[in-house]
Amino acid sequence: MSTESFTSEVVQTDREQQQPRGDLNAYVVVAVIIVLAAIATWLIPAGVFDRQINPSTNVKAVVPGTYHAVEQTPVGPWDVFLHIQSGLVSASSIIFFILAVGGCFGLLSQGGGVTALMAKVITRFHGKAYEKWSFIFIFAVLFACSASFGFAEQGIIFVPFMVMLAIAMGYDALLAVAVVVCATAIGYAGSVTGPFNVAIAQNIAELPLYSGSWFRIIAAVVLFCITAVYIFRYASKIKKDPSKSLVSHLDFSDVEMPEDPQSIVMTGRQKASLIIFGLAIVFMVVSMLVWKWGLPQLTGYFILVGLLIGLASRLKASEIADGFIDGSRQLLFAALLVGFARAVQIILEQGQVIDSLINALVQPLAAVPGILVPGLMVVVQSLINLVIPSSSAMAVVTMPIMTPLADLLEVQRQTAVIAYQFGDGITNLILPSYSVLMAALGLARVPFGKWFRFIWPLTVILLGTVIVLAMIAEMLRVGPF
Repeated sequence: MSTESFTSEVVQTDREQQQPRGDLNAYVVVAVIIVLAAIATWLIPAGVFDRQINPSTNVKAVVPGTYHAVEQTPVGPWDVFLHIQSGLVSASSIIFFILAVGGCFGLLSQGGGVTALMAKVITRFHGKAYEKWSFIFIFAVLFACSASFGFAEQGIIFVPFMVMLAIAMGYDALLAVAVVVCATAIGYAGSVTGPFNVAIAQNIAELPLYSGSWFRIIAAVVLFCITAVYIFRYASKIKKDPSKSLVSHLDFSDVEMPEDPQSIVMTGRQKASLIIFGLAIVFMVVSMLVWKWGLPQLTGYFILVGLLIGLASRLKASEIADGFIDGSRQLLFAALLVGFARAVQIILEQGQVIDSLINALVQPLAAVPGILVPGLMVVVQSLINLVIPSSSAMAVVTMPIMTPLADLLEVQRQTAVIAYQFGDGITNLILPSYSVLMAALGLARVPFGKWFRFIWPLTVILLGTVIVLAMIAEMLRVGPF
């Protein structure tokens, strides 16, 4: 089998391969949540907080103490389908970014560069004593990016590489997903200088920017070590006994190396395409930090990068078009799922019950002993994350409420911010609305049910850990206030 035919097969995934019979389809999970959200708009009393523009953030924020009941606006059966369409439109930036990344990778694969690169990596690491540590190293790099400058959807780029690497070295696709998804989700929970969570939340709480970083660094190290150990143990277990893999029943033969890795020679064209892709990743990081590029800019950027890779690979115009479409098709399953998941939030917003849920969740905090408040804040924020998956949106909605509540209960505002970021990050490991998770599962063809079985113990462990960390933060009075 030629390298070109092998790499073209990687991006040709039929429906049966993406969701094997007997495994829980992620679309079914989201559909159930959508139905429950619609039912909630009939059963939960509608209510809203007043909102006004915060001059320091220039965004519309909640005015604490202004919750009031409003006329019920339940979402009917037909409206549910309309809101699914609205969800697809609302999530269009993420959807198009995912498809653009898939198209770019499809062109990189079509020229054989991916296979050649994986052959070099496998030859370097496979069978070595430090083989498993290579996955922890990659996890550490992605974790650092997430915890420092808000690296999230960009991690999707690395999933195809990780899947090929993991399988070729005798592991499985679930391990590849874990490395990327845990890095982004836990990186946000342990964020030190995150612009999309810590910066916004501290601004709303009127705290000095990135104050309390020393505690966040400690928390990040703790969360990283727990997750790294969990990933390492799973890797060791399936390496020793492949039958212990949770996806051992699935067929990943089309992403195995087509021949002996040591016999694969990297051509000049392949080197050129890989250099372009590597420089593109570096420039992407620079553009996010310096020019604050968002998803619209990155989407156009990766379309351009894909074109440059196609030209460097000496592909014809029709081959470039075909490669881009094949790569995008690989991620269509996950991209559309993000839009369906966004419909949940829209349904709750249209039914005007999100503020009712938030108000109901924060009220019990005033009735518990002060030492337990930080831990319960984490629990409340984790529950709110179920209906507001966006970090920045969650900060804008919850911090104006949590900040005065913290003052009332004599809890530090810094503690409230720490509880927010913990609650925002950990539960992303299991949320069907988390775009990185859905894209990674779709790309790796790992069923959501198998992922949930793998990740729920770690999620419970991490939730328990951050609840304790939040209480420690309050006891240490991280501050400044």
